[in-house]
Amino acid sequence: MPAMGWAVLALVAIASMALAAVGGALWTRRTAARDCADSLAVRVKLANDSDDMVYLPCGISKDATECHAVQESNHRLTFYDPLTGLPNRRLMLDRLEMVVKGSRRTDRHAALMFIDLDNFKLVNDTQGLYQGDHLLRHVAEHLSSGVRESDTLARLGGDEFVLLIHDLAADQEQAAHAAERVAEKLLTRIREAQQEQALPLTLPITGSIGVTLFANGEICVETAMQQADMALQQAKGAGGNALRFFSHTMQATVMARVHLEADLHHALARNEFRLHYQVQVDARTRVTGVEALIRWEHPQRGMVSPGMFIPLAEKNRMILPIGYWVLETACRQLAAWAQEPERERLSIAVNVSSVQFHQPDFVARLQQILEETAANPHRLTLEVTESLLMDDHQRVRTIMLRLNRLGIRFALDDFGTGYSSLNYLKRLPLDELKIDQSFVNGVLDDSVDAAIVQATITLAASLGLDVTAEGVETEAQHQWLRDHGCEAFQGYLFGRPQPVVELQAEQLSCIYDT
Repeated sequence: MPAMGWAVLALVAIASMALAAVGGALWTRRTAARDCADSLAVRVKLANDSDDMVYLPCGISKDATECHAVQESNHRLTFYDPLTGLPNRRLMLDRLEMVVKGSRRTDRHAALMFIDLDNFKLVNDTQGLYQGDHLLRHVAEHLSSGVRESDTLARLGGDEFVLLIHDLAADQEQAAHAAERVAEKLLTRIREAQQEQALPLTLPITGSIGVTLFANGEICVETAMQQADMALQQAKGAGGNALRFFSHTMQATVMARVHLEADLHHALARNEFRLHYQVQVDARTRVTGVEALIRWEHPQRGMVSPGMFIPLAEKNRMILPIGYWVLETACRQLAAWAQEPERERLSIAVNVSSVQFHQPDFVARLQQILEETAANPHRLTLEVTESLLMDDHQRVRTIMLRLNRLGIRFALDDFGTGYSSLNYLKRLPLDELKIDQSFVNGVLDDSVDAAIVQATITLAASLGLDVTAEGVETEAQHQWLRDHGCEAFQGYLFGRPQPVVELQAEQLSCIYDT
């Protein structure tokens, strides 16, 4: 045999050794790790000098249909929301980054809009998740019909959507007007989507939109997201069905709140809270008790108003440790006064947050505080608001009855300012109504305020409840209230909130002659 022939046979022998482990004329090899395709290698038979047969592959064909389907499915799962079919957060962030980078090369503005549905949780709670998903799909369809194909409408999750608009006007005011028109259109689309629901919704579903504009590469992706979210919170805070644009004033306000919240987390550990007490007097202007009012004495900020930090504490649940600190401090004061004959009959009223009241261990914690401080529960009054009483009536009633059996009294604070219901006045173990200061201020020159106060006094008397007028600042108000049957008072006329040391020295042993 010629030398060339022997060389060919040698190559065939080497190939046969590599393929010896594979039997048969055909085989299928899966290569999903590389390209998801099925490969079909066809082998042909070659003869050599022995009786063995050697097979060599002579061709490969691939069916890419399944591969493309798998790739498409993976792409959609990665970049699109399965419920609405809209781009998801990941794809939106990729496009936002492209638009932000592109804005560095042009002076034309882009807009980022955060869109959130108002009252959507009530749809899930009252009509089920299926109906909620159905509404989200309708909303997505209607929103899509109101935007350009070149813009990106995405779903971030839940009832949160986002719209990225690029190539607006170079002039900021013109760009803002264009973005406003789009946002107003989207708010209309959301209302229209509700009308097509298979089941009628008990509450109107509207939207809130926060908008931020940017150009010239002035912000990064994270800042744009933060600004749009700040504007959205402003829109929701305005009651919903509204849009708000981000402003640097808004950012300054938000950052101030962030810093305040950070300080609030350390205030308790740093012993920065104080209790001040405001006296309560009877018809003869004798001091019968006090209301405990928390104050925050910040080392740099000075005295921080409760109106600033209490809502924040309720939102981030810092109100729980703060609230228990107030209760424990007030109970220790009651125990101290119990050792002084001239003050042993004084009571202390403490405001209780609804967040704290609804904690599963609230009754046990309060009972533990009473035992540890040896305070008389009959001298403790818990002030609650109407909003607390409206939530889960039966559970609220059960908690109040358990505490009432310990001897604790309950006062309904700011009566008349919420959604007053005679039903809870009848069913709940209340002992006292407190007339809000806003009504007391107007008893002399506003007939409506005077009528409300008179009706409250009459109602309390008919139900066997005590009534206290808050915010009494002048002797004329005091006299009017006395003439109309009110027998308990609280306000600047009798004393401002003060630390207990000053209060003991100047007021608690006094009888006021007015």
